[in-house]
Amino acid sequence: MLAVKLLPVMGWAFGSKGMRNQLVWFRNDLRINDNPALFYASESGEPTIAVYVATPQQWQLHDDAHSKIDFWRRNLHCLYDSLAELNITLHFFQVPTYQQVPDLITSVCEQWNISQLHFNQQYAVNEQERDQHVVDVCSQIDVQTHSYNEQLLLTPKSVRTKVGEPFKVFTPFARQARQQMQEPLVMLPAPKRQNSIKVTRLREELELQDVSWVSVGKAVQDMWPAGEESAEVKLIHFYENNIQSYEQNRDSPSVSGTSQLSPYLASGVISIKQCWHATTHYCGRSDSVIVWQNELLWREFYNHILIDYPQISKHKPWKIKTDTIQWRDNETELRAWQLGQTGFPIIDAAMRQLLSCGWMHNRLRMITAMFLSKHLMIDWRLGERWFMKHLIDGDLAANNGGWQWCASTGTDAVPYFRLFNPVRQSERFDPEGKFIRHYLPELSALSNKEIHFPIKNRPEEYPMPIIDLADGRKRVLAEFKALGTK
Repeated sequence: MLAVKLLPVMGWAFGSKGMRNQLVWFRNDLRINDNPALFYASESGEPTIAVYVATPQQWQLHDDAHSKIDFWRRNLHCLYDSLAELNITLHFFQVPTYQQVPDLITSVCEQWNISQLHFNQQYAVNEQERDQHVVDVCSQIDVQTHSYNEQLLLTPKSVRTKVGEPFKVFTPFARQARQQMQEPLVMLPAPKRQNSIKVTRLREELELQDVSWVSVGKAVQDMWPAGEESAEVKLIHFYENNIQSYEQNRDSPSVSGTSQLSPYLASGVISIKQCWHATTHYCGRSDSVIVWQNELLWREFYNHILIDYPQISKHKPWKIKTDTIQWRDNETELRAWQLGQTGFPIIDAAMRQLLSCGWMHNRLRMITAMFLSKHLMIDWRLGERWFMKHLIDGDLAANNGGWQWCASTGTDAVPYFRLFNPVRQSERFDPEGKFIRHYLPELSALSNKEIHFPIKNRPEEYPMPIIDLADGRKRVLAEFKALGTK
């Protein structure tokens, strides 16, 4: 445990030692609008202080991508400035892992005379344990704690079947969720400007640049500009220009037909309620709008599954029986998949997009995940981890849910006998090879027909296919069929 040394209490707000303060603990909610923890702390009538606690070793344990960590850094700069305009200072601290956070919070609360701590909930097991420990230590020093649901449209465990059980299938879950959201969603404004407050700088406090950040290339930073304003601009551009054609264009990786809001949602730079509110107030009710709403509800569904089935946070499949599957241990094939060297152009282009952009088109996530878990029959958890280590929008619930859907180990997953043929998928969703040519320039001279499976006129620098698709299909089907007798 971190030994946090207490400093003499000096310089309370307005020079009064008796004045109590409110503390807001920011995590993956890096915004001032529609932020319950910030709003209710600021409405309390007591001065408000904000903190962010970096945990670099925990980030490593959770496989957080360098691009995502850099995205946090850039958004924290924006958040710092936004809070400063409200007369709220954001203070920075760093400890190795979650284990040291309770002691740090205790030190901050005692030295800054905190009466109430406010934070927005996180739902994975490690975060839940951390928060419970913080609540416990705060109760020992007479600090009230308040937590809020800001990541979800609906309160955890509130969407239930008629017999009170969690939904295991998306469609009835989505139907019930829509019914429960017939009343307008409550959207919280940014807080009012606060009275000025000064507190003593703590020994453990850092400048933002002193935190153990990692850096990424400027191209990735330019692709994903930081700040609430950038997120709002993307949302407005999407519903003004692309949402009505979303159903038609969402599966084409060469077309900018998706919202690309996922990094901002994953880091809480924009809220899920803000996105849903936009669809109901500015977009009308078309089939295409409903399809995009369903994508938001899939995110909601996987988060509710994460909450109701904690084993998902512990690298276990939702279908416990599938944990006995004998996945293949083939480092050569795994590495070829990771680096985009499989000999299947749509797979390789997608994996190179991930490496260069920190992001991958959703249709391609399904194609590449099913190729690894089904055709190569390599443990889906290795792919899940690779995605988390590189995705700027890496989110445990969504990433795990997508991988288990493709691997047929999760809730409401694709049937085990369904395999996406990467060549057919390529021909269907990138018919002219525009996306492939962008990321595989060595294939740019091939015809629109040849580019999906270049065998006869394959350039020397491009690899042969690492697997026969028919053989891979037979192998995985046999394993899943045998699962019933194991």
